[in-house]
Amino acid sequence: MNLATAGFYVLTSEEDRLFMLEIYLRPGDQLVLEMNKEQVAFTGKGSVLNQFLHDISGKSYTEQVAAIEGMANPELVRHKALLKGNAQGAYLNKVFGPLVEAKIHGADPGIQEAAFTGLNIRLVPEIMVYPNWLQTITELMYAKMKAGELKVRRAETWVADFGSAIENQQLKEAFMTAALSYSVSNGDLVSIQAEIREALPFIKDKSNLAKINALKPKIVRWKAFFRNALPGTDMSQYTFQNVKGETVSIKDYRGKLIYVDIWNTGCKPCIAEMPYLKELEHELKGRDIVFLSVSCDNSTELWKKFMQKRNMNGEQLIMIGKKDTFFDRIGMGGVPRFVILDKAGKIIDYNSCKRPSNPILKIYLEELLTKSAS
Repeated sequence: MNLATAGFYVLTSEEDRLFMLEIYLRPGDQLVLEMNKEQVAFTGKGSVLNQFLHDISGKSYTEQVAAIEGMANPELVRHKALLKGNAQGAYLNKVFGPLVEAKIHGADPGIQEAAFTGLNIRLVPEIMVYPNWLQTITELMYAKMKAGELKVRRAETWVADFGSAIENQQLKEAFMTAALSYSVSNGDLVSIQAEIREALPFIKDKSNLAKINALKPKIVRWKAFFRNALPGTDMSQYTFQNVKGETVSIKDYRGKLIYVDIWNTGCKPCIAEMPYLKELEHELKGRDIVFLSVSCDNSTELWKKFMQKRNMNGEQLIMIGKKDTFFDRIGMGGVPRFVILDKAGKIIDYNSCKRPSNPILKIYLEELLTKSAS
């Protein structure tokens, strides 16, 4: 195996699909692995680090940190920061990883919770060696918000506010840069310029500034893709069907802010967002906002059976497949897809990637409600 750069890898087995073994490889390493039911033994170049990594893998995070701090072997001491970062990444993944996965796979019909008391954990920059560091740190920030330990001033300041909660400057900048890049890669553009503007005062490193500057052409390309559904586009003429087969028009909801959730019965992330959407709808009950769940299934019977099985209520509509003109107009893509319309049925946000499971969405909608009432 020829490596260009060092990194963590996971060994798996075709014979035992449950078997996974984490190792760290550098260019030039010649690692030999011997294992039986009782033990795993490494020899060769790179063995000292990997043996230690394996030996602490079953310990708690606190025990792992203590073991790392107590290392005496020079080979291990040289990799102290790396080991601490990996341990912290694994720890946050153990806490928040199942929640991240649940939002993707939607196996459980309820809202997932992560029991975590270490909200004031001091994040280290080496956590970035762990694959899902951005997602788990984001979930950590959501947990801080829920606990009242992190205040997001406005929806457009979330990147800056999350970054400000990270003490280490290197990680602070990396997180904000990665978060902005992730938003752009998903086409979440309506407030991206404001989010960048709020984050820039915290970015000092030239390479990070260059990465943010490189987002500009990507933003231009995305906006060209959504050119037929930019803010202000009138969508009031579009219609759907309700469960009774009756035609329902966006005009019917005139006078209310409209949050459109486009989904289908085969989309697991769509299903994962449903309990969060239901909770959000309950929290904003009585406000001038309506939540439209619009299925793009090709079969009305499949749609009806799914709703009946899950006891779904509220404004449930169907557009009959993805070739509906509404979907064409907003720029067809994957689901779930979230669109926000103003009280006249005109587009405010053609691709809101702040999903119902994201607490920033409630802040965003409350700001829009306040603005629309003034």
